[in-house]
Amino acid sequence: MHELPLVFFTVLAQGTVGLFLVLACLLMVNSDNSRQQLLNKMLMVVLVLLGISGAAAMTHLGQPLRAINVVFGLEHLSALSVEIMSTSLFGGAVLTYVAMTHFGILPKLQKLVLAGAMGLGVLLLLAIANVYTLATVPAWNSGWTVFQFVMTAFVVGIPAAALMLRTQSVLLGAYQKNADRAMATLGFLVMGVVLVGYPLYLFWLGQVDLPANPLGLFEYHGSLMLARLALLFVGMGLWVISATRGSNTVVGLTAFSTIMVLMAELCGRIFFYDLHMFASGM
Repeated sequence: MHELPLVFFTVLAQGTVGLFLVLACLLMVNSDNSRQQLLNKMLMVVLVLLGISGAAAMTHLGQPLRAINVVFGLEHLSALSVEIMSTSLFGGAVLTYVAMTHFGILPKLQKLVLAGAMGLGVLLLLAIANVYTLATVPAWNSGWTVFQFVMTAFVVGIPAAALMLRTQSVLLGAYQKNADRAMATLGFLVMGVVLVGYPLYLFWLGQVDLPANPLGLFEYHGSLMLARLALLFVGMGLWVISATRGSNTVVGLTAFSTIMVLMAELCGRIFFYDLHMFASGM
C-alpha cells in the first residue's frame, strides 16, 4: 500500500515517545547516580528509533529534498508542518538532554530539559493525531483518532521500556525488578483501556454514515482487526503475567511481547489508513 511508510512512521514515532516518557519518568524519580547514567544511555535508543521513523516518513515524499518547504507551512500552522517541526523539536530536546548528561553540562538544569522533552513528546503525539483528524474523512474525524494514536504510545512504549531494563537487570538489581512490576501494573491498566476502547471505536465506526461497511472494504479487514486484538492481548498478557509472577528478568519473553504488540499496532494502523478510501469526493 502507498501509505506503508506512514504506517511505520506513525507507529514507530508514537511508540518511541511512549518509550521515552516511561524512561523519563524513571529518571525523574531516581536519585542514584549510577542508575541515572545507565538510564541516560538507554535514551540513545530513543534517538535511533526516532531517526528510523523519520527516515520511513521521508520515503513517502515524492521529492525528499523539498522537505525543507515544511518551514513555510508554519506561517499558517499547517498540520503537517507542525507535525514535522514537533518531531524535530522533540528529537532535539532528547539529544540536548543526552549531551548535557554525557558531558556534565549544567547539572541543575538537566531535569528541566528532560521535563521540556517530555512536554514536546506529548505535543508530538497530538500533532500527529491532528494531521489525520480531517473533516473530509468522516472515519478519521473524531476523538477516536487521538485515542488510538495516544494508546499506541503506551501499548508499545511500556513493554519496550521493560525490555530495555530487563537487559540490564544484573546492573540494576532490585531496582529493575520493582520497576518491572510497576510497569506491568501500568501495562495491565493500559491493556484494559485499550481492550474496552477499541471495540467501542469499531462500534462508533459502524454508526458513521459511510458508503460501505469499513470492515468489508477489503477482504482482509475483518481478519486484520481480529489479529490486532489477539496480538495485543497475548503480547501484553504474557509480559504482565510474567512480571506479576516474579519472572522479572526474562529478556526473551519481553522481547517477544514487544514484537507482538508492535505488530498489533501496525495491523491497526493499516486498517486506519485504508479508511481514507471514504474521503469526500473519492
